[in-house]
Amino acid sequence: MTPEYRNRILFIDDAFLLEVHNLKRKVNPAIKHPEPVLKLDASWDTALSDTFNGVNVLYDPDERLFKMWYAVTGQVPGQYWEEGRKIAYATSRDGIHWNKPVLNILEVNGSTANNYIIGNMLSVVGSIILDPSDIPARRYKMIFAVEARESRWARYHSPLSLAYSADGIHWDRPVHVNPVIRGISDDVLRLIYDPDRRIYQLYTRRVPNLPRDISLYESYDLVNWQDMGRVLVADEHDGPEMYNLHEMTPFFYEDFCLGLLGTMQFLPGMENASVLQAPPPSWPYHVGLKGVQLCFTRDGRQWQRTEHRSPVIAPGSAGDLDEGMIFPAHAPIVRDGDTWIYYCACSCYHTQWSQQQYLAEHENDARGMNCCMLAVMPEDHWVSLDAGAREGWLLTKPYATPSRLLVNADAKGGTVEAEFVTPYGESVEGFTRADCMGISGNGKDQEIRWKTGTELRGLNEKHRGGLCLKLYLENAKLYSYSLMEPDPEGTIKAFWDNARWNEVIMHRSDNWGRNSNEPARGLPQPPGTQHASGVRSGPNPQARAKWS
Repeated sequence: MTPEYRNRILFIDDAFLLEVHNLKRKVNPAIKHPEPVLKLDASWDTALSDTFNGVNVLYDPDERLFKMWYAVTGQVPGQYWEEGRKIAYATSRDGIHWNKPVLNILEVNGSTANNYIIGNMLSVVGSIILDPSDIPARRYKMIFAVEARESRWARYHSPLSLAYSADGIHWDRPVHVNPVIRGISDDVLRLIYDPDRRIYQLYTRRVPNLPRDISLYESYDLVNWQDMGRVLVADEHDGPEMYNLHEMTPFFYEDFCLGLLGTMQFLPGMENASVLQAPPPSWPYHVGLKGVQLCFTRDGRQWQRTEHRSPVIAPGSAGDLDEGMIFPAHAPIVRDGDTWIYYCACSCYHTQWSQQQYLAEHENDARGMNCCMLAVMPEDHWVSLDAGAREGWLLTKPYATPSRLLVNADAKGGTVEAEFVTPYGESVEGFTRADCMGISGNGKDQEIRWKTGTELRGLNEKHRGGLCLKLYLENAKLYSYSLMEPDPEGTIKAFWDNARWNEVIMHRSDNWGRNSNEPARGLPQPPGTQHASGVRSGPNPQARAKWS
């Protein structure tokens, strides 16, 4: 089969939409794996106070191996804050069944027969990436914070430091540069490398951090960092009890950088009181409950949230292992189109009284309090446009017609049909809705055809400047559509790769006396006039489509 170029369009924002009628945009939940993928059940996991904690998962394509780093914390009865934390390591070939190798690196409880790579300290929190931009000796990078009793006595706040590793097990901490950032986050931090802009981004919380929100720091070398300010705060679509954005896990998906946003409920404006004192039984929501919602950006800096705030991963029901809190791992992994989201599942809430209640009910054995679980988001299912029994439709912006039109949709029990129209609203002969052989199945890569059998690409000669696509839905969910074009020499891909690179550069200046990464002088292009090319970092218009 001739190689094709796929231009995939998602419905997370309105970048390619002109009109939407009688359709609802909906955020869809990931599908939870029924069982935990990792628990504290090794022969050396004997301390009753040990609890599974923060998790970082990567897939190493060179070794064809999933790798996990997780914290083991000490949860002491009668004490809210953990007493000590160490870091352990595990691997997997399939991402489901995990092995805890005996590394013989650190002595714990009188033996080195364990999988620990970082020894016990008051607290250690880090975010690890696999960095393709550096030499093999520094393949793995970690930005981390450590805490000791001396630092608490000195009253300085969580300086962040840098470490690197060739194998993810043995870590070097460059003494001549650490710490690299000071005084920002007290807990969660997420590091990501943007290969287009060739820049590191760190998403964390600043100090003071009540109510909590998400801030961005950027660096070209992991040593010198620029504070880019707050990028996400709770807004008018959030209830008064949900004013804490606890953390955000970013990752690249198609034209977007998506974020898994931790949202936490507390007594409005009085978090400390609700952490320490349980609410009355009649209280209308769960204090300390934490789920995960969706956020997104196209340029890496201007983050947005969908108005539909349904969770991507919701806490489970009473008695479930994840009924209290969901903490996504630092790097969701895209495998065969699906996104695997590992997360720390907590059976109690983010409160002292909930944790102490758990310990009392389990004879002070904290080992089962948390575990690692997996949720899978099917390909492109993040956001859909939904229609019920009453038909709805959408109209796209014009573009050249493809050779094939594919849709990712659940139209079982319904239909998805299409037609091409000119920018002036005229139906194109041979490609009207009446000519369309719609789809009524469930799945990705369902092809929409027309009865005429005429090649779609033949329309481009007559309709220069492009045609609009109109999709009709009834009892269906539309996740994405793809415009497929023959590309045997890779010419189309090279064109869009160059366009992507050009828009990332954003015409920066290298004039003498100015930094090469400063924007060029002159007035910016008027907002909303840029071409929505679809590249992730491009200046796509932010104006919403006409919804009715």
